[in-house]
Amino acid sequence: MRKEVVKRRVGPALYQAMEPGDQIMAGTWAMSGCSPAWDVLAGAPGIVSGVVGSVGLFSSSTASPGLALVGLGLSPLILVPLQLGRRPLFIAITQQQFICYRLSRFGNEPTRLLFCAPLASVRITSLGSGTPRWRSVRYSGPGAGDRNLRLNVYGHWRKDLDEVLAALQAGGAAVEGTPPAELRAADTGTLPDGQPSREAQ
Repeated sequence: MRKEVVKRRVGPALYQAMEPGDQIMAGTWAMSGCSPAWDVLAGAPGIVSGVVGSVGLFSSSTASPGLALVGLGLSPLILVPLQLGRRPLFIAITQQQFICYRLSRFGNEPTRLLFCAPLASVRITSLGSGTPRWRSVRYSGPGAGDRNLRLNVYGHWRKDLDEVLAALQAGGAAVEGTPPAELRAADTGTLPDGQPSREAQ
């Protein structure tokens, strides 16, 4: 789904969570939960089963088809819980707070506010790039409970993540483990309501 569509859908919900006179500085879509890199490992049994099954076609072993079926059965058992454990979110940074809003799995419609936190209480740690298409950060602060909240950001949203990190740092949040070049605000961009960001105006 296009970024502009997601931002336009979540914009009204974000404004309801904001303090009077506050302003959105940056925002990004993210997926909570474990690293997407685990999907590759979880799919390994299926890949192995395909290889074993192919070998079985050219051998007299009766074990190969059985092993292939076991491998094919294991992959969904691992992948499905991983997918269900992840939740789409939208993260917005305002002049005063960090807003985390849950989105629906299909359509990215805002479903409920998870938490708001003052910027001074926010700590973000970069976890690097688990896969070529994903970047991950860890949120620590109010709303995360006893566990830190891992946020995985996909491909074309990574520029928005850079804007989020820059806005957090400018607002007094602790941003750690991120190269300075990635903390700059992008030259252009749009706010969650589809309006140009302050840097782009």
